Amino acid sequence: MRSERVGDELRSVLANIFIAGLHIPEAGLITVTRVKVSDDIKIAKIYISFLKNKISSKKSLQLIIDKRKTIRHFVSGKINVKYIPELRFYYDDTFENAEKIDKLINKIHNND
Repeated sequence: MRSERVGDELRSVLANIFIAGLHIPEAGLITVTRVKVSDDIKIAKIYISFLKNKISSKKSLQLIIDKRKTIRHFVSGKINVKYIPELRFYYDDTFENAEKIDKLINKIHNND
């Protein structure tokens, strides 16, 4: 599917932008966990997580949302599509949830 191909390409480009092009030190290491692009390629939902962030994940996400026009501009020079999709950023808390579940399992095993 074309939207999946664009999503994969967008994920790679965004990862490089967060590593080399756009510096937000308070947000720590920004990881693009997945990208879902609508079938018409007009909207891209980008799920991100943070590692070693100095501020809350909510504030880190807001910093990225505030810079989405700049990020979209960076993307436009790196991805070969007719229309650059609108970028919508969401916090991916999968890692945190997995960590909580792991702690609960360890707690149960320690109580046995």
